[in-house]
Amino acid sequence: MTPRSIFVATSLALVVGLAACSAPATPEQLPFFEPGVEFTVNQVGTGCTADGAYRAKVSWDVPPSMSSKIEVQVGDDRSGVFARSNDATGSEETGDWVRDGTLFVMVDRDSKMVLAALKAGAGNCTAPAVETAGD
Repeated sequence: MTPRSIFVATSLALVVGLAACSAPATPEQLPFFEPGVEFTVNQVGTGCTADGAYRAKVSWDVPPSMSSKIEVQVGDDRSGVFARSNDATGSEETGDWVRDGTLFVMVDRDSKMVLAALKAGAGNCTAPAVETAGD
């Protein structure tokens, strides 16, 4: 083999390897749920921060026929991992950072298949701000 053909073969192997490790595409139609999968994002409490962010509870229920090894990714680039679980049913609370349109994607960690995807709705921001001691 010539040095050039070794370079081309190595480059091709690298590209194929990176493609295999990349996250599966987010479905175009949201919300998205594989059959039998339940996935919700609901505001906890009332009120929002000054910039409209709120605390939410992310809940999932995956049928026994699917893997229970899930990962919940957040954001349009899905670079943030919010939760990982080995339980088919569960929930986690966020901090005060969820906003209208925040993308949540639940992925099977073994197969990398998207099990569900949705965008959070607008928070109930009509409640008065929570007062702190000394106000």
